[in-house]
Amino acid sequence: MDKLLENRFQLAHLPTPIQFMPRLSGELGVNLYIKRDDLTESIGSGNKIRKLEYLLHDAVQKQADTLVSCGGIQSNHCRAVAWAAAKTGLSCILALRGEKPVEIEGNLLLDRILGADTRFYSVQDFKDISAVEKTLTSELIQNGKRPYWIPMGGSNAIGTLGYVRMIREVAASPVSFDHLYLALGSGGTFAGAWLGCRHVKIQTRIQGIAVCDDTAYFMAEVSRIQQEFRDWFGMKVDFEGAEQFIDDHHVGIGYALNTNQELKQLVRFASLEGLVLDPVYTLKAFLGMVNHIQCGKIEQGQNVLFVHTGGHSGLFPKHSEFRQMFT
Repeated sequence: MDKLLENRFQLAHLPTPIQFMPRLSGELGVNLYIKRDDLTESIGSGNKIRKLEYLLHDAVQKQADTLVSCGGIQSNHCRAVAWAAAKTGLSCILALRGEKPVEIEGNLLLDRILGADTRFYSVQDFKDISAVEKTLTSELIQNGKRPYWIPMGGSNAIGTLGYVRMIREVAASPVSFDHLYLALGSGGTFAGAWLGCRHVKIQTRIQGIAVCDDTAYFMAEVSRIQQEFRDWFGMKVDFEGAEQFIDDHHVGIGYALNTNQELKQLVRFASLEGLVLDPVYTLKAFLGMVNHIQCGKIEQGQNVLFVHTGGHSGLFPKHSEFRQMFT
């Protein structure tokens, strides 16, 4: 594993800080810390940059000239891919799920500013993402390009290495953490953190809060990543028992959808600690963690680390929902 972790194209400002939350800690009865992975970069902000350090290294080794990836219209991952491509002088094509919106805002605005070629696909077309990949990469190859496909969320065995490496930073902290919480959107961050704890041999319990899909879906993604480690690197990795640490009960009314009460909590956390979460991923994961504390799944006085995986650009397409709250 150590040798694989060397295969990195440096993009992120690392290590990211770990900050104590005194008022929320007092309120919840635990020692709450935040791993500020929203500070990995200003525009590329978030967990995706850690994954892209390894994916981009692989792309450069394969002499690719175009990064190709996919996600929702407000995908943090796609925005990060667009930034990484611009940063390194590569072209970028993004396959986005949904009809082309009237307003170009949030992450989509940044995609366009960064020079990405954005293509829009129906939800039905997106169900066969492998066909979308084949169409785009075949088109590029026919035009003399060398495409490099990055899966949704950068979640494969290569991208996962970014969060194996992140756990090294956690292990180096003077604080020993009993629990580590993070959002589950495509599975790679959870898989990397899980493997990282086993690699550096720390006892921190990794807990993933799903913001979409269910435990069965994420375990299938984890199994795929496990197979990729075996096929690509000849390495056997262990995810035994991981399903017990995935909670799929906090998706709420749907992916990227929020109730008014959820957004009120986002505002409360921000005003209480200056902790601004994003509405799609970290808010729901944070609320899941709070529920675990209140239900007694986390003992009072324990040290809890929440990984803030970024996504602030996702706040801006929600402006009408916030406007109703503030009027």
